[in-house]
Amino acid sequence: MANRRIKQLLMGYGLPEDESELGLRDLADAYVDQRHLISIGRNLNVERDTSKLLHMILHVCRQITAADAGSIFLIEEGGKLLRFKYAHTFSLNLDYQEFTMQRDRASIAGYVSISGEVLNIDDAYELASDLPYSFNPSFDMLNGYRTKSMLVVPMKNHLDQVIGVIQLINSKEDPDLALGERADRIRLETREDFERRVVPFKHRYESLMVAVANQAAIALENSQMIKQILEQFEAFVSASVMAVESRDPATSGHSFRVSEMARELAKAVNQTPTGPYALRRFSDIELKELAYTGLLHDFGKVYIDPQVFLKAKKLYPRDLDYLLMRIRYLRRSGQTAFNQRELECLELQNSQEREELIRLRSEVLGTLDGLEPTITKLNEPQAQDLDPQAEIDRILGIRLPEFLVGLDGETIPLLTEEEMLNLRIPRGSLNAAERAVIESHVEHTYAFVSRIPWPPEFRNIPEYAYKHHEFLDGSGYPRHLHAPDIPLQARILTICDIFDALIAADRPYKKALPLDKALGILSDMAESGKLDAELLRIMMEKRVWDKIPPRPRLKDQGLPGSVTL
Repeated sequence: MANRRIKQLLMGYGLPEDESELGLRDLADAYVDQRHLISIGRNLNVERDTSKLLHMILHVCRQITAADAGSIFLIEEGGKLLRFKYAHTFSLNLDYQEFTMQRDRASIAGYVSISGEVLNIDDAYELASDLPYSFNPSFDMLNGYRTKSMLVVPMKNHLDQVIGVIQLINSKEDPDLALGERADRIRLETREDFERRVVPFKHRYESLMVAVANQAAIALENSQMIKQILEQFEAFVSASVMAVESRDPATSGHSFRVSEMARELAKAVNQTPTGPYALRRFSDIELKELAYTGLLHDFGKVYIDPQVFLKAKKLYPRDLDYLLMRIRYLRRSGQTAFNQRELECLELQNSQEREELIRLRSEVLGTLDGLEPTITKLNEPQAQDLDPQAEIDRILGIRLPEFLVGLDGETIPLLTEEEMLNLRIPRGSLNAAERAVIESHVEHTYAFVSRIPWPPEFRNIPEYAYKHHEFLDGSGYPRHLHAPDIPLQARILTICDIFDALIAADRPYKKALPLDKALGILSDMAESGKLDAELLRIMMEKRVWDKIPPRPRLKDQGLPGSVTL
C-alpha cells in the first residue's frame, strides 16, 4: 500500500511507473530538490531586494537539506571582516542582530570564506584538535541548543571569488515522516530530539548547496550592483536638478518638493477607499517612477536664458534704467533749454513770450516729473489700480517742445516699442515671447528625458513630464490636451507643481500666498475644469503638504543662492 502510494506520488512528479521501490524516497527527495533548485534560480533572477534575497536563499537551503538552522555571512571591508547578515533557527524563536567578526581561519565560517572549500561536519563538538578551525559553542550554551551536523558552503561570484558563506546546521530526518511532509519543519525541543532526529548532511547536498550558493552570490552581486547604479543615478539626477535650479535661486528646491509631494499624494490615493480612485493603487515602482518625474519635470529649464527666470518686473533692470535715464535727460536738458530761452526773452524784453515760456516750462517739466513714478508703478507685475494701456496711451499723447532733442538733434521718444510691449503686460512680468520661451522648457525636458535609456518600469517618465502643464479642459500647454489624454500621474504633478509655485517663498515676480488663498485658487481651477477635483479633494483632506520635510539651502550644499528649499 505504501509503495503504491509512493509510486503514485512519483508519477505525479513525472517519474516512470516502473521505477524500483528501493530508494524511491531518496529518488523523490532528489527530484524535489532539483525542482527547488530550478525554482530558486528563477526567483533569484527576479528578486532585487537584498533582504528578501537573503531570506529566500536561506529558506530554500534549509528546505532542501532539512536543516533546522542556518546563517549567511557576507565579506566586507575589502575582505577583512565577515558580517553575520541573516539567520534563522526553526526550533528557536530568536531575533538575531547583525555583527561583524575578523575574517580568519580560526572560525568555521572564516575558514570556508578563505579556503573556498565546502565543510560537511558530522558533529561540531567532535572536531579534530589539529584542524585550523574550531567550533564556538557560546550560542548553544546561551540558548540551550545543540549544534551537531553542519554544512558550510562558500558563495562564489562569476569571477570565482568568495563573497560570503552559507552555514547550515542540524539536518533533520524522521523515518516515520510521510512522503511529501517537510523534514525541515520538525521541531527540536529535547536532548533526545537532537540525538535521534539530527543526522549528518547527505553528501549529495554539497553539490546542490554549491549550486545554490553560487547562484545566490551572483544574485546578491546583481542586486548590489543595481542598487549602486540606482543610487548613482539618483545622485546624478539630484545634482543635475540642483545645478539647474541654482540658475534660478528663487525657485530652488521646487523640483525636490514637487517630487516628494507627488509621491505623498499618490500614497494618499492608495489610502482612499471611495470615489473615482477607490480601486487605484500605486505600486512601489510607480511611486518611484512618479518621484523621478517630479525631480526631472523642469529639467528643460537648463536650456532657457536665466535672465528670463529672474525677470522680476515687466522691464529688465537695465531696460528700466535706460528708460528712466532718458526721461531724466529730457527733464534736465529741458530745464536747460527753457532757461536759455528765458534769458533770450529777457534780453529782448519780450515779456509776453517769456510768460508763455514759463507756463510751458512748468507744464512740460511737471509732466516729465510725473512720468517716473507712473512708469515705476506700471513696471510692477502684480495687478494694480492703473490701466496699463490707458497709461501708455496718455504718455504717448504727451507733446514735447521741438527743441527737446538729443545731442545730435534726434527726437527722443518717451517710450520705445519694446518698452510699450512690456509695460502693456496686464499681469505678471513676462511678455508673450518670453512666456513662450518659458513654456518651451516642457519640450526641452521631454527631449532630454526621452534620450535616457529608462528600464521598462520607468518608461512613462517622459510622457508624465511632457504633460505636467496640460489642463483637463485643453487650456494647458504645450499640446492643449484634454482629460482623456492626460494620465493620472501627470494630473498629480500638475496640482503639486501649481501648489508649490503658489506657496513657495517669495519669487521675484510674486509674493508667497497664504495656504488658504493657494487652496482657493486650486479649488477655482478644479471647479472650472482645469484640475482633477478628486485629486485636489484627497490632497486637501490628507493635508499632503504637511508630509514634505524642509530641504537645506543651496548655499549649504556648496551652490549659489540662499533660498530655503
